[in-house]
Amino acid sequence: MMTDLKQVAKYLGYGSHVPEEKTMADMVSIANALEKSVRAGWTYGNYILEQDETGPVILADTAVELHGKSIKRTLKNCKEVYIMACTLGAKGDRLIELEKMMSTTQGMIADACASVLVEAYADLCQKEIEAKLPEGSTLTFRYAPGYGDLPLATNKEILELLKAEKRIGIHLTDSMLMTPRKSIVAILGVLENKEYKGKNHRCGNQSCDECELSDGCPARN
Repeated sequence: MMTDLKQVAKYLGYGSHVPEEKTMADMVSIANALEKSVRAGWTYGNYILEQDETGPVILADTAVELHGKSIKRTLKNCKEVYIMACTLGAKGDRLIELEKMMSTTQGMIADACASVLVEAYADLCQKEIEAKLPEGSTLTFRYAPGYGDLPLATNKEILELLKAEKRIGIHLTDSMLMTPRKSIVAILGVLENKEYKGKNHRCGNQSCDECELSDGCPARN
């Protein structure tokens, strides 16, 4: 099973506790149904970075500008970057809606399972990217628009650059929501010689104390 049920339990608010038997059985059943029905897809591209001390980080020869202190800090040691988009596809959304019709609880479980599953597919995409890196290089952690002070509107520029709607069916609404809902856009800087890349908080910070969102961050260690 690709879906990490421990992570699903965390999404549902159980923390490190094991859910009761009925909930666990529903988690397994719904996760299996998702994995059998979805047709996940991803796409990505590699770009040279242009950055200075004062302006935004720019993907050379594109219209993409990455604004914000946090993404600038994440990519400060990077000369190039990969951008990626990944989705479970429309069948994932439909299954979640069907489970909601059965019960609110099953809808919540389906939503959590889908969130964990799309991250698992994003991991596969990242592994494919890592296989293309020169020996000794590594990637920063996935950083998504809307996290920290990187504007959510950055998704529009990235999805257009990747031609994600044509390639894998991701559409961005006027309110900047992605459809299918279980889709991910991420930025991964390339670090040479395995430079330190920070903790796995998707922000690249070495400590939660550096982050203005630390008080309410669900990924805080």
